[in-house]
Amino acid sequence: MLKKLTGLALVGALILSVPVAAFAENAQGTTAPSKSSSSHALKQSLQEKAKSLGIATEGKTNAQLKAEIQAAVSANHLAQLKKAAEKLGISTEGKSAAQLKTELQAAEQAKLNTKAAKNGVSTEGKTNKEIKADLKAASLAKLKDQATKAGIATEGLTPEQIRAALKAAQQAKHTASINQKAAKLGISTEGKTTAQVLTEIKNALKAKSENKTKK
Repeated sequence: MLKKLTGLALVGALILSVPVAAFAENAQGTTAPSKSSSSHALKQSLQEKAKSLGIATEGKTNAQLKAEIQAAVSANHLAQLKKAAEKLGISTEGKSAAQLKTELQAAEQAKLNTKAAKNGVSTEGKTNKEIKADLKAASLAKLKDQATKAGIATEGLTPEQIRAALKAAQQAKHTASINQKAAKLGISTEGKTTAQVLTEIKNALKAKSENKTKK
């Protein structure tokens, strides 16, 4: 569930973002640069930004570059919004960035409320940030409960460490079960991988079945 929450956070960040050109006409500092040096720095900054966006800079004024950079940034932002909308099954045909933002916000809210309801988390009077925090806490509590049932101490462990411990415990249980089956069939497991043991078990059972058929 924490991964899903991360996905929601990314969508939320995209919705809240505003396409802005990554340049400034005046740099703040203790010493004001000369007009010519400021103009040169601005020109260089605009050209670098333009090149990063695949915009040709040859023979263009600062005003032209600014306009093209703004248009490219807005187009990229709209493309990102469309991509996020399509993932959520939202139609993007003929819609502006503002319309897509509104629909993405509504979709995010609906998904968040559904997750909250499934996990017994109340949304009454809470902000999305508070709901996400409560969902994260609920997920962690569930994870710790699973670990406790598996005999794993969770004190001082991060969620990632708890997941790793649970995975290791599950793998150990799986391996023990396979080794037990191998022992019943007289198969040695010494120095063998789980995959190798499974192959030998499969072959042994097949041979056993064929022998019964012959009899």
